[in-house]
This record gives sequence, C-alpha cells and structure tokens, in this order.
Amino acid sequence: MEDNLEHIMVVDDTPSNLLLILRALETLYKVSCFESGKACLEGIKKDKPDLILMDVRMPEMSGYECCRVIKKDPKYHDIPVIFLSAQTELNDKLQGYEVGGADYITKPCDVLEIIAKVDHNLAIMAEFKNRLEESNEFSKLAMANIGELGTILHFLENSFTCEDQKALANLLLTSLQSFNLQACVQLRGNEATINKCITGPCLPLEVSLMTSTAKGERIQILGNQCICTSKNASVLIKNFPQDDEILGGRIRDHLVPILNGTSARIDNFNQAKENEVSIVGRIKYALKDIDDTLVQIKDLNENRLNSILETLVSQNSSIKELISNDKDQHLSKEQEQECLSILDIDRADIINPADNKELVYRYERISGMLDDIIAVMV
Repeated sequence: MEDNLEHIMVVDDTPSNLLLILRALETLYKVSCFESGKACLEGIKKDKPDLILMDVRMPEMSGYECCRVIKKDPKYHDIPVIFLSAQTELNDKLQGYEVGGADYITKPCDVLEIIAKVDHNLAIMAEFKNRLEESNEFSKLAMANIGELGTILHFLENSFTCEDQKALANLLLTSLQSFNLQACVQLRGNEATINKCITGPCLPLEVSLMTSTAKGERIQILGNQCICTSKNASVLIKNFPQDDEILGGRIRDHLVPILNGTSARIDNFNQAKENEVSIVGRIKYALKDIDDTLVQIKDLNENRLNSILETLVSQNSSIKELISNDKDQHLSKEQEQECLSILDIDRADIINPADNKELVYRYERISGMLDDIIAVMV
C-alpha cells in the first residue's frame, strides 16, 4: 500500500520538528526524515521524493543551499520544495523563491497548514505533469502530422509527373505504404480501369468490393479494413488501425486529399485523351476534305482540258492528226504537251482555282481547320 503513496521527504536538524511532521503526514503519505542538507542529497539519490519539506536554518548546509543544488540537477529539479522557517520577512521569502522554492511555512508549524500546503503543492505538480504529458503527446502528434502532410504534398506534386494511370497507381501505393498501410487501389479512367495491390494482383473479392462501393459512402470501416472512395479512385486498406482512434482518424483525414488528388489527375488523363481524339478526328476530316478537293481539281482539270481539245480539234488539222494516231483516244503526256505547244497554251493556265468560288471556299476552310488544330496542339 505504501508504494502507491506519494513520497514526502522532511529535512530538519531538530528531531522534535521531524517527529511532529512525521506524525502529521505518515497516515497520508510515505514519509522519510533527514537531519541535514547533505543527508537529504544522499537520500534523494536512493529514493526520489514527490515533495520536500525543508528547514531553512541548518548547520553546514542551509535549506537554501541544499535547494539550489537540487534544482541544478535535471533529474531532481522538478521536485517541489516547501521551506520551513521562523523568519517571516519578505526578503527571506524572496530568497527562497530565487533558489527554486515552491512555498513557505512559518514556524512554529501548524499541522493542518502543513497538510493543506503539501496537498496543494502535490496537486499543482500532478496537474503540471498531466499537462506536460499532454503537451508531449501533442508534440508527437504534431510531428507525426507534419511528416504525414509532407507525404501528401510529395504525392500531389509527383502525381503531375505521372504520364498514365499505371504510374499513378504505383505512386499511390508507395505513398500509402509510407503510412505503413497495406492497400489495394482501383483507378477508373474513361479508357480503362486499373486494379493494383502493393504485393501483386488484387484478389477478385477485393476488386469486387472496390467496384461495388465506387458510388457509395466516401469512407466505410469494415472491421480492420477500410474502403475510401472518390470520383475516379477507390482504396481498400487491409490493416486499418481500428483500435487506435487517433491514428485511425489521422489516416481517414489523409486519405481524403490523396484520393481527391488522384481523381483530379485521372480527370486530366481523361481530358487529354478526349482532346487527342478530337484533334485526330479533326485532322482526319481535314485530310479527307483535302483529298476530295484534289480529286475535284483533277476532274475539273481533265474536263476543261478535254473541252478545250474537243473545240480545237475540229478547228486544227495538226491536233486532229495527233489524236487520230492514238488508238485508245487518250493522249500521253508527250502528246498532251505537243498539243499545248501547238495551241501555245501553258499547262498551268488550263485551270485557275481562283476562277472557281467553291474551290476557293474549300481551300480557306481547310486552312482555317489546320490553323485551329495547330493552336490546340501548341
């Protein structure tokens, strides 16, 4: 039972004073008594007390000197020291405060006052320790959050370097692994759906779970498993720390921005694919229009040439003789050039696209389409 009690150390060179305080406190606390400052310092090393009641005036080493030594040692500086003294002057109390004292009791001591001040200072120390522990826990949590936020920022930054869904899935799994999470991921793009696990292929049931919850609740806890879903991505955590409420809460908080970033990147992939399909379609349409225009130019060229030849053949015997020598009634390039030389006509003058409004319109339209395509690609 005594091991569970707070330890009070009493230091006084007067045995009667030690006995008085011992009798007052022994039923409430574990009490040890010492008659000098040096004995006190030796006793602390063997059994650290929770509080010290220290007489000020003692031979060899005063209470102030003993307290100063205690407060200089990091192992013992947190022990509250209450001074016992018949001196009531302000300077005496200030001196006690300067060396690290926590309180001051005037002799002759009143038993009830001793008990009250011991209880009060122990309560203050307990509150201080609780706050210190909370502060340490908060600091640890803050440091953990800083590191985890760094992982999130690293993921979001590197996601823009991923050129496809496969690379994005690998980055997502690596980021989740930095949280000590074993996970499967599903990325749903317009072109394909990727299911991937850090240890290899996903099990059919894992794929089914991620697929079936794609349009369900954002976060679902299933025992030690957790499914987090966004627009284009789902994550199945296999070792969710359900028993650790703080860690589990942090993980849920971190999964949301990670999956939002993943979905946004998949939207980029989808948009890029749509733009690519649109550009390819427009290029194909422009090429077809160019091909149709060339065919039209060719047909128009042949029609006009034949019309000119038919008109002139009936009027020019040399051309008529040249054509009659061709059994198939089709001129070769040499024959055609000879006809043109006879007629003194430049081949380039046979057809002038500017003379045909439809051809001019089609040229301008094709040129505009190509300009638009180039602007999108740039």
